[in-house]
Amino acid sequence: MKKTSLYAYIKFSGNDDFPIATVTEQLNIQPTATWKIGDAILPNHPHKRTYTCWKYETEHIETLDSEDVLRPLLNIFQAKTDIINNLKAKLNLDVHLELVIMMEDGFTPGLVIYPEFSAFAASIHAFLDIDMYCSCPDDTKK
Repeated sequence: MKKTSLYAYIKFSGNDDFPIATVTEQLNIQPTATWKIGDAILPNHPHKRTYTCWKYETEHIETLDSEDVLRPLLNIFQAKTDIINNLKAKLNLDVHLELVIMMEDGFTPGLVIYPEFSAFAASIHAFLDIDMYCSCPDDTKK
């Protein structure tokens, strides 16, 4: 049986074609995903990316506590607040902090954003996004 899982990520994006390598070098962190404006969203698919992106994603874990995936982001990026703000100003970037919830069988996690995390988000003027996906059992097969 699948269990509810969560992951989180930080995303630097911009409508301009900013140099992704600069973000990687300044943060001294390898992203888990990048793309450029105009890249195909999926291979052999006509839809194209509308913005350039640098993204770092935590691992997906089975948990009902949002802190379990937000804390790793905080631990990695909190000390880089000045670098993040410099990159935002220099490259005209937006920063998103996102929590993704994959609910199974109606098990919903706690949605607590702890003060330390919210202070970090405010210090980098980040968008806070929460995506929720629900997979419920199909009762019609009984």
